[in-house]
Amino acid sequence: MWLFTKNSFVSIVSHRERPNDVLVRARVRKHLAQLFPEKAKEIFEDAEADYRWRLILSKQELADRISAYILQRLDYDNFKAAQEADDPAWSRFLHAVWAEGLRLQK
Repeated sequence: MWLFTKNSFVSIVSHRERPNDVLVRARVRKHLAQLFPEKAKEIFEDAEADYRWRLILSKQELADRISAYILQRLDYDNFKAAQEADDPAWSRFLHAVWAEGLRLQK
């Protein structure tokens, strides 16, 4: 699954060898570090992978983090306008995803 927050985009998949864990992947390291600051030292790099930065979490850790994010930080009524990152590339990425979604809707 893909997860977008105000300052991060991650891809989350089941871990192939550990059924109770997930692999949380990002194209930008800081996206993982911002979403999981207490796990920043556990982020590892796979330079050959499509999502270069990775973190292994238990499914329960992930569920707890997503739940806490929703309860504590989801306070906006317009996602694109709520972005925290002052990063033109991040803004272009979000708008491109939004535009493709609109094309799919039509």
